[in-house]
Amino acid sequence: MFTSLSRVILFISAFSFIFISCDSTDPFRIPPPDFSTVPEPFNRDNVQPVTIEEGVDVYILEEGTGPFFVTVRDEAVVFMTLRTDEGDIIFSTFANGNELAIPLSVRSSGTIQNVFQYSILLSYTPGLKAGLVGMQQGEKRTIVVSPEKGFGNAASNNNNFQYRENTLIYDIRLSSVNPG
Repeated sequence: MFTSLSRVILFISAFSFIFISCDSTDPFRIPPPDFSTVPEPFNRDNVQPVTIEEGVDVYILEEGTGPFFVTVRDEAVVFMTLRTDEGDIIFSTFANGNELAIPLSVRSSGTIQNVFQYSILLSYTPGLKAGLVGMQQGEKRTIVVSPEKGFGNAASNNNNFQYRENTLIYDIRLSSVNPG
């Protein structure tokens, strides 16, 4: 009797383990960002671009009114959406229903790989840095960056490798400047 009961318990336990392990939901899977709440791209119609340097054009959509301008040593606190020239959203501070300004050190360079979410530093390019310098607190601008000043030199193991041939479009609203 004891042996039969042991076998039944073992069978039920094994069946339960197999059934549970066949669950297709992965508790460690990190979902992609939800871009459904990201605002539409800024309207650049009737705005003349200013070429900051070769491969970096800036469209000043609203002049800033604050007391500070961004310099290369500062930290800019921005609302930002990064899109490709094809309209694909790469990063946005408005993702997942958020509307949070994030600090971006203008003097930073390099990238940080972050498996849990797309890091702001992954969207940092020489073109973005050049386009941020000179922004005034409260200003709204679009920075258009050529592949050479964007992800054109991204290594094949970089998250942005797939965008190496795309022109990047940064829609930025400068919330504040923290002087460095």
